[in-house]
Amino acid sequence: MKKVILSIALAASGIFTSTSVQAANTVNTTNEKPIIEVTLDDDGFVDVKFEELNEKVQAAINALKETYDIDVIKYNAEKQITKVKVTNKEDQSQKKIYFDNEGVETPWEEPVKDIEQETKTEEVL
Repeated sequence: MKKVILSIALAASGIFTSTSVQAANTVNTTNEKPIIEVTLDDDGFVDVKFEELNEKVQAAINALKETYDIDVIKYNAEKQITKVKVTNKEDQSQKKIYFDNEGVETPWEEPVKDIEQETKTEEVL
């Protein structure tokens, strides 16, 4: 008789434990929605030769050559902004610098697109 009661108690505790774990997993996974930031490559900038830029922008880029190596020069005709990717000669860190048509360094925010990705959950039986 003791064995029967003990078996029933163990079975009941096992069912209760698995139900609690399943409920906890369901609550944790349904509230999570990761957000992914994707920087768009098509930002309107196209490769341009140094000689094709106006004199003021050329002078600004020449001033950078003292401390930076010039990696890439791109131009956005719609916004009239020149993007210059440079590498610092001392510590090899990379940086993007933007110039307007007057050769003045200007701040620029690259377009960012937010994508919500829903996670799929499977119920554990």
